Amino acid sequence: MTATELNEDTQDQIYDLLEYLQQMEKLKNKDIRILLDKIVRKYGGKVVNK
Repeated sequence: MTATELNEDTQDQIYDLLEYLQQMEKLKNKDIRILLDKIVRKYGGKVVNK
């Protein structure tokens, strides 16, 4: 399964949660990349830092 196969609602929920946590200064960009990497690795992907 690729990231594009995730349910659109799930994508929106993940985005909203990460944005909320970042605004509350609980997560920095590095922390967000780590969390996203953990999620996508379950589906055979990886987060790249561009």
